[in-house]
Amino acid sequence: MLKKMPIRLRLTVMTVALLTVCCVGLTLILNLSANRMATRIDASLVVPAKKVAEDGSVDESFQSPAGSMVAPVSSEDSEQARMDYRIESIIYMLLVIVGGGLLTYYISGKALKPLNTLNGQVKNINVRNLSKSLSVPSTNDEIAELTVTFNEMMYKLDNAFMMQGRFSASAAHELRTPLAVLQTKVDLFKKRKDHTNEEYDALISVIEKQTNRLRGLVGNLLDMTNMDDNCEESSIYVKDIFEDIISELSHMAKDKNVTLSLDCDSSIVTGNTDLLYRAFYNLVENGIKYNMDGGSVGVIVNRLSKEQVSIRIIDTGIGIAGENKQNTFEPFYRVDKSRSRQIGGAGLGLSIVDTIIKKHNGTITVTDNENGGTCFNVILKI
Repeated sequence: MLKKMPIRLRLTVMTVALLTVCCVGLTLILNLSANRMATRIDASLVVPAKKVAEDGSVDESFQSPAGSMVAPVSSEDSEQARMDYRIESIIYMLLVIVGGGLLTYYISGKALKPLNTLNGQVKNINVRNLSKSLSVPSTNDEIAELTVTFNEMMYKLDNAFMMQGRFSASAAHELRTPLAVLQTKVDLFKKRKDHTNEEYDALISVIEKQTNRLRGLVGNLLDMTNMDDNCEESSIYVKDIFEDIISELSHMAKDKNVTLSLDCDSSIVTGNTDLLYRAFYNLVENGIKYNMDGGSVGVIVNRLSKEQVSIRIIDTGIGIAGENKQNTFEPFYRVDKSRSRQIGGAGLGLSIVDTIIKKHNGTITVTDNENGGTCFNVILKI
């Protein structure tokens, strides 16, 4: 019953209940005490009159005349006084309870006014005004703290909705492009009845290329959603991972005229070998893809503390502008769209890297290289 009441009414009911218990208890105690005192007074004997001499001594031989003793109060008057006392105490008790309840209701209304204001503002929030912050009360109480926390939550929700919108639009665009190419080629092919072997080969080549693109895109999307399936963890020598990666990408680096280097200590991290291999492979591969002719990609690994390992992948490539750094790890986001199209990829690589690092309770940030290019900073727990 109380759970369905408004806070103000609930607080009032609880206060009235507390006042009732206290007042009833106090009234009972006072009535019992008053009854005891009245009974003792009624039962006490009246002391006879004494004759006092001029020097202040009492004459014990003096006897007061008959009738000189004070008459005791009648039992009817005593009972009436007791009854009046009980009635008055009950009336005062009820007045205290009612007055306390009304005062509590009024004061609680004043105290909960900022909460009612906050409730009204929250009711007006919808998908279109998530970015609008609520006004924070000037009082430094829990309601003001709740408002600040709510504003922070709305900011995160707004960013999440915007990211979801960009993700949906980008995913639809990425899926639509190869499908449109396939549809166009098939329509053109169907307009003619006779085709040469070269035309068949060209059509098959286009279908194969666009099918592989769709398969890679869908595979990346599935990898992002099924990342938790690879939950097997073990102790991993970071140096072993990067030695394998550099060995595998050496031919690609040679074709791009990019130098690879590794400066790694004997740090060990706990995680999934396949996932970490894929994350660092993507970072090194991007460093080679977007590098300059004659550039370099360096990997530096060192232990920061007993619990953390620092991994930096530094390249001398095209770099990332400051306004683009905060969106670098969003799905389908490309810093240079025209160049990304030429090189290939759907813009999911860094998003997958970010997901893998976060799965391992690590952090990844991107900064500028002093000599031009980009530096990816990864912090993993040992």
